[in-house]
Amino acid sequence: MERLIKFSKTIRNNWKKSAVGVFALYYGAATIKEKYEINLLMRAACREAVKYGDSLIPMERNPTLVTVILNPVANKRKAKRDFEKYCEPLLHLAGLQVDVIQTTSEGNAKEIVETLRGTEAIIVAGGDGTFSETVTGLLRRNDGANQFPLGILPLGRTNNFGNSLFEGGKGVERVKQLIEASMAIIKGDTVWKDAMKIEPMVHEEETSSRPIYAMTSLEWGAFRDTMAKRDKYWFYGSLRDYASYIFNGYKESLNWNCSGVIKYTPPCAGCNNCIQKKPEVKRKWSFFMPSAPETATTTVVNPECAILQELCFKTSNLRIRPQKFGQSEIPSLSVVIGKNKYSYSEFVSEGWQRINGIDDNNKSIAARTVELIPNESGPDVIIDIDREEFEVKPVKITLLPHIVKVFCNNNKMIICIMG
Repeated sequence: MERLIKFSKTIRNNWKKSAVGVFALYYGAATIKEKYEINLLMRAACREAVKYGDSLIPMERNPTLVTVILNPVANKRKAKRDFEKYCEPLLHLAGLQVDVIQTTSEGNAKEIVETLRGTEAIIVAGGDGTFSETVTGLLRRNDGANQFPLGILPLGRTNNFGNSLFEGGKGVERVKQLIEASMAIIKGDTVWKDAMKIEPMVHEEETSSRPIYAMTSLEWGAFRDTMAKRDKYWFYGSLRDYASYIFNGYKESLNWNCSGVIKYTPPCAGCNNCIQKKPEVKRKWSFFMPSAPETATTTVVNPECAILQELCFKTSNLRIRPQKFGQSEIPSLSVVIGKNKYSYSEFVSEGWQRINGIDDNNKSIAARTVELIPNESGPDVIIDIDREEFEVKPVKITLLPHIVKVFCNNNKMIICIMG
C-alpha cells in the first residue's frame, strides 16, 4: 500500500513528465500494432500472389513483361521506398517480369511512354501528375497504343484517380490500398475509362501545341489556389489542409473572379459527326491485350450533336471533369460553375467539405465538347489539370469515351487479419 501511495505522489509531483511518458507509451504501442497488422496483410497478399506465380504457362511463352514508370520523388521521396516494400515483391511473386524506369524530371513520363516498345502493360507508380503524364504520352501515339492496360499504384501525394479505383487512407489502410492495386494488376481485370483531350485554341498564324490528356479534372478559381498554398502550413501536420482555408479565405490574392465564355455541345451517344473509324493495328502480343472496343463510322444522324451553345460566366470556382460512372447513361463532361461570391464562413465551410470528399454542388452542365475562353490570361493566372499547374489560355476540351484501359478490382480482395 505504501508503494502505491508513493507512486501516486510521484506521478502527481511530476505530472508533466508523466504525461509525456504516457504519450510516448501510447505512440509506441500504436506503432507496434500498426506494423504487426501491416505484416499480416503482406503475408496474406504474398500467399495470394504466389498462387499466380506457381501457375503454368505455355513453353513457347515468356513471363509477362510489365513496365513500371516510377516517380522516385513523389510523396516527398517516399514513393520509391513504398513501391519496393509493398508492391514490387507481389509483382515478382506473381511471376511477372518487372522493368522499372524511374523518371528524372517533370514531363519525363510522357517522353518514356511515347517511345516505349515491347511491353505488355504499363504500371504508373506515383500520383495524379505522373499518371496524367503517362496517359498523355500514351494517347499522343497514333499506333493504337491505348490498348496497353494501365495500372495505377497510388504512391503520390495526391491520388484522386487511384482513390477512385481503390479506397485509400493512412497507415494500414494505405498499405491495403497498395496491395489491392498490385493484386488488380496481377489478376488482370480491366475497365475502360473516359479521358479529356485538352487542346490550346490558337490563331491561324500561331503554331499549335500538342494536346494534353486528363483523367480527373480541370479546375480554376479560389479553391484551387487555396489547396496550392497548403504546403506553407506544414507545421499543422494532418490539419494543414483545413488551416489553408482558414488563413486564405479572406485574401484577395486568390482568384475570386474567374470570368469568360464557355461554348459547348451537348452529349451524344454516337453519330456520324462524333464517331470516326480508327485504323486497325496488328499486334504480335496478345496476353493482357484484348482488342479495344470497335469504333466505326455510323449512319446515325443527330442534328443536335454539333449545335454550339454559348454561356458567359463569372465565378469563384470552375471545374470540368468526366461524369462519374452511373451518373449518366451517355458519356459526358460535367461543367460545374460555382458561386460568384462567397462569405468567409461559406468558403471555409465548403472547403472543409471538399477535404472530406463531400460535394454538395449537384448543378452542372453536361457536354461533349467545351471551349473555354477566359477574359484574362497570363503567367499569374493558373489552372489545375489533374493537379498539375498550367497557364490559363483558351482551350478546347473534348470527351474521349472509353479510351483508356486500366486495371481495376472487379472482385474486391478481402484480406482477413487473424490473430
